Amino acid sequence: MGKFKVIHGTYHVKGFSPDGDSIRFVADVPAHWDFFRWSTASKKKAARKQLRIEAIDALETHYLGYHQPRSFGVAALERMLAYLGISGLKYSLSVSVIVDAVDGTPGYIASAGVDRYDRPVSFAFGEDDGLVDGAEVEVDELPLEKSINYRLAKDGLVYPTFYTTTDPLVVHHFRTAVMEARQAYRGLWAIDRTPDFSLWDTRTIQDDVLILPKLFRRIVSFFEARGDVAELPAYLSQQKDRLKLWGGGALTSLDQLVVIDNRRVRLSIPVEDLLFLPK
Repeated sequence: MGKFKVIHGTYHVKGFSPDGDSIRFVADVPAHWDFFRWSTASKKKAARKQLRIEAIDALETHYLGYHQPRSFGVAALERMLAYLGISGLKYSLSVSVIVDAVDGTPGYIASAGVDRYDRPVSFAFGEDDGLVDGAEVEVDELPLEKSINYRLAKDGLVYPTFYTTTDPLVVHHFRTAVMEARQAYRGLWAIDRTPDFSLWDTRTIQDDVLILPKLFRRIVSFFEARGDVAELPAYLSQQKDRLKLWGGGALTSLDQLVVIDNRRVRLSIPVEDLLFLPK
């Protein structure tokens, strides 16, 4: 991974639908966005950029009209906003939009690039750590443990999500935080059911059990497209979620690691050991 661009600016949620791993950000110096390769001019010109918070995945609060158990999804969002100094939250009746808030709070991000949706994949910080606005720094120059990303992982309020492009130093730090949170049964790790759960219908994963958000997204998309649970293994194979495991080994895929027996779904590999190939 290349250098990270440090960009100072402000965070905004009013009128938007943030969750625990995404938020809008406005740069103090818009010219800093020239650092990135944008696929569309409109996304580059937009004043408010939607960030994708690096290395974590919060519970889905509004995905294709579905949601995971709301308590931890909202908890991750509100903890993130508290860390960023955003207060006075007022939600829409559907709890999908923040209709009012005291936002525009200052902070900075560090990002090495944008994802396929033109979202800067970022470490987000709510305080000035002395890094110069516009600087280009190596990952070991970043105060990772002060990032919102790391703090949410340590709190046990988000799942880890790593890619083969994620810097090994980042993976090491976040794996450690996740394993410590799990061992302490902190946050969602007290009731995580990703390793073994029974799938009856979408209500199972919306209201009853907490699972890895990536697996949740695959399952609800499956229920929208197919009519028989027996087709789930083939559907997962078609998604081509290729990955490697932390520590080495051959290239594999999510469908080869998820064991499906009738309505019982099991993923025995710890989620922090999964390194997905970017699509």
